[in-house]
Amino acid sequence: MIDFRYHLVSIIAIFFALATGIVLGAGPLSETIDDTLADQTSQLREENRRLHDELDTANEEHAYQEAFVNEVTPRLVAEQLEGENVAVIALPGAEDQIVTDVQEALQNSGATAELLIRIEPSWTDPDSEPVLDQLATDLVSSGTELGEGNGFDRGATVLASALLSRPADAEDGLDDAPQTVDTTVVSEYEDADLIELEQDTSTAPTLAVAIAGPVSGDDAEERYVRLTSLTQALDEYGDGVVLAGPSSTAEGGLLTALRNGDVGEDVSTVDVGDLPSGRVAVVFALTEQQHDSVGHYGIVGDIDGALPPVPGGESDESGGSDGESDDSSEDSGDEPDSGDAGNDADDAEDGADAGDEQ
Repeated sequence: MIDFRYHLVSIIAIFFALATGIVLGAGPLSETIDDTLADQTSQLREENRRLHDELDTANEEHAYQEAFVNEVTPRLVAEQLEGENVAVIALPGAEDQIVTDVQEALQNSGATAELLIRIEPSWTDPDSEPVLDQLATDLVSSGTELGEGNGFDRGATVLASALLSRPADAEDGLDDAPQTVDTTVVSEYEDADLIELEQDTSTAPTLAVAIAGPVSGDDAEERYVRLTSLTQALDEYGDGVVLAGPSSTAEGGLLTALRNGDVGEDVSTVDVGDLPSGRVAVVFALTEQQHDSVGHYGIVGDIDGALPPVPGGESDESGGSDGESDDSSEDSGDEPDSGDAGNDADDAEDGADAGDEQ
């Protein structure tokens, strides 16, 4: 049987073990544990300081790069769109700062960018289809074909034809498009709360930049289709369209939907429209559109590069220079021949004169 002596021995053993631990912890093991903890703390503190320094350096480098690009952007885009008129179309969710920055880049390129239209989120609502269809039927102008699409397609066609025009030398049958903005159509669409005219101009632009934003909801895919239809209509009635937005719009957003569809074969995209370098790409992409070329630029997905080929680059200039040098060398080669011929003629005359004297 377990008696009181057994319990007493157990209690003594427990206290003895506890005392031993206290003695060892306060004695020989104390310094080892303290040193280990101190070393680990020092290492963590040093690592934390190093990471903070690296972060500060990275932030400074990023700030410098952004400031540098902001400074050189006007020079990079200067005169690229000289004399052109560009409409800026802010699609639902587009950030105001991106819209403002894109307008500034277009103006730095020599373009007029006074027409600013904001597409209201209600444009993509299912209930808006009959409204758009009725507006299209009532406001369609002569020479504009509505086609057999749905109300969103037809409404987009009428709005695009009211806002944009083709250059006078267009060869696609749309060169007789009106050269002024159809204010009646714009007013009717505004009254229906489908668009908002933020900046006005009387002259109809020939180019357009559409700014994309995030679209949420379970029916986001359907809304992307409706906005893609609008972008396609802008391309049909203008001389070129670029769809730009932040990288998030190319990660399952509107840019993704457009790039993966048929419209991506006609409309260029830039998925870094919120960056200074992206705004340079927007200007170059518009220039590319004017020459019937299409590209998708940025950092997300299957793209054609960071930005389009630089218009009027060194290769073009050097090619022109080579052509001139070839012509000049040929001319310089011809001149000695003509000079030699003249000398031969003079010699012949001298010989004839000498013969007469004899």
